[in-house]
Amino acid sequence: ALLDVASMHPTSIECLNLFGKEYTKNFSDLKSARLAIKHKDFASARKMLGGRLAPYLRDEQDAEALSYALKIVINIVYGLTSAKFDNKFRDKRNRDNIVAKRGALFMIDLKHFVQERGFTVAHIKTDSIKIPNATEEIIRDVMLFGEKYGYTFEHEATLSDFCLVNDAVHIAKYGWAEKASKIGKWEAVGAQFQHPYVYKTLFSHEGIVFDDLCETKQVAKGGMYLDFDS
Repeated sequence: ALLDVASMHPTSIECLNLFGKEYTKNFSDLKSARLAIKHKDFASARKMLGGRLAPYLRDEQDAEALSYALKIVINIVYGLTSAKFDNKFRDKRNRDNIVAKRGALFMIDLKHFVQERGFTVAHIKTDSIKIPNATEEIIRDVMLFGEKYGYTFEHEATLSDFCLVNDAVHIAKYGWAEKASKIGKWEAVGAQFQHPYVYKTLFSHEGIVFDDLCETKQVAKGGMYLDFDS
């Protein structure tokens, strides 16, 4: 089971009341609107933020673009809270990114919580956890555990196959997913499995085209020497 925290860093900002009562509420309203659109609750989204979003929610394509725009704004605000330069969202006392630290400490607690219940934590990162052989009970318990800290977990997918190479690189096949278009498909994270020739040959079994055999390299400094005779 792949369980993902909905808007972890924005939620941490809310829980910490990072901008004070008035301005944290404004930030929360942006997050709520984005989540409403993500879950296709357009009726609620049209009423949020004083109805300002209604003109941009005429159809699903508009909604997807608006959801992405709100996500970018929310992420930028989070980034500015721990920026090295002074800005309206940065508190000088925030020396070690208190927002990310709250989430990281929660995920450590969650890992121990799941392990103490006899389950393996195959992979855990900033805002998601993968639990092999997950039962409905452990999924419910993880969701309830998150609620105690103000976080909302979503059962994003169930993976039928999963190969983890290191802390970040992995390949997984979706047995079930919130987005139906993903079901039965492989998703690669990290360059190793994303290489088109590797991905198509080992996993998707799509036909190989010329571009799949090409390599693109970038040289930041100095030059690149190509030996065509070796």
